[in-house]
Amino acid sequence: MRLSLPDRKLLASNILISMAIALFVYFLLQTPIMPWMLLRLIKLLFSIHFSILLNKSFLMPSAASLMIDLFVLVICAFFWTYLKTPLRRFGAMAALGALLVPVTYFMITSHGTLIISLLVVVGVVIGMTVDAAREYWSDRVNRKLVEEKHDAEYNILRHLNHNVKPNIQMAKSPITAVISFLESRNMLEQPLAKRLDGSDETVGEALRNAMCSLAHINDILETARELVSHEIRREDFRETDICRLFRQEIIPLFASKLSITVQFHNAITVRLHRQSFIEAINNLIRNAETHGFQGNCSGGLLSFRIIERRKSVVIDYTNNGRPFPENLTERDFVAFGKKSGDSPGEGLGGAWIGKVIAAHNGSFEIIRDAHPLHFRITLPKGGI
Repeated sequence: MRLSLPDRKLLASNILISMAIALFVYFLLQTPIMPWMLLRLIKLLFSIHFSILLNKSFLMPSAASLMIDLFVLVICAFFWTYLKTPLRRFGAMAALGALLVPVTYFMITSHGTLIISLLVVVGVVIGMTVDAAREYWSDRVNRKLVEEKHDAEYNILRHLNHNVKPNIQMAKSPITAVISFLESRNMLEQPLAKRLDGSDETVGEALRNAMCSLAHINDILETARELVSHEIRREDFRETDICRLFRQEIIPLFASKLSITVQFHNAITVRLHRQSFIEAINNLIRNAETHGFQGNCSGGLLSFRIIERRKSVVIDYTNNGRPFPENLTERDFVAFGKKSGDSPGEGLGGAWIGKVIAAHNGSFEIIRDAHPLHFRITLPKGGI
């Protein structure tokens, strides 16, 4: 069996670089440079050791020196905690170190007191450097994982768009023909089923809801591609009456299965990407069917309370189904594939909701209160 090595050119170049490094180390060992460097290092360490012993013998700490050291320690911790970028942290620590040089000299010469503040600064800088390096490599690994997940998502969606969209068009054609056939015989207004509120659902309404659902599926595929590839543009957002959107385009799709209420005081307008937002709310309702009531929706009540604030719109969503799992956090809920152990779903609905909220620059919270389930979605009025 023949062994095939990938990237043979890269392997050869790495071997040459390793040989060059080995030759350089061999050259150092054959010249007096390495022994000279080691001797200089030993001399420096000996001088530091002697200075420390001398200071321990003749320079004693005082209340003033201890107060200065404690103050510097608190300042270092403050810089490390509240200065967010490494550049600002290191700049502040450099300024503090420069300020401590004359203070240290003054305390030794005038009071015979040794302060360790400069050593504290050096030690904290080393800690900051290690922390910054760790964050850099962690972010690099996370970015690589996100890019790989993004590529996988896009490939899946490209496959779905290619295979599902033609079937949607094929499904629409016979429904359109059935609507025309029944309309010609004045049968569209015949009652077909009873809604939960006792009203009749006509044949025409049922068929129109079916057509609307197929249109939503088509929009979902297109919007999913835009969300995953980050192609939702500012011009795709529209000023939308969110209360009317709930009443006319979301609730009717579930009126025969669930009792859904929407509470608001006045018409509320917000910039939305309509298709993705509708599917996000539909996912919330479908999650209630699947997880909250496990298919038995009799007695189920879903409530959406829409509150307008000065710069944002808050949507409080509650239902009276099963309590939301205590071990699931906001981050888990909006992550792909994360779900509770007894969940029959795939863990994708929450991920879609998270992507939609992120596309709108909004926020998502799980409120732990008397309600079995309480989600809060906050959207800026201006959209993106």
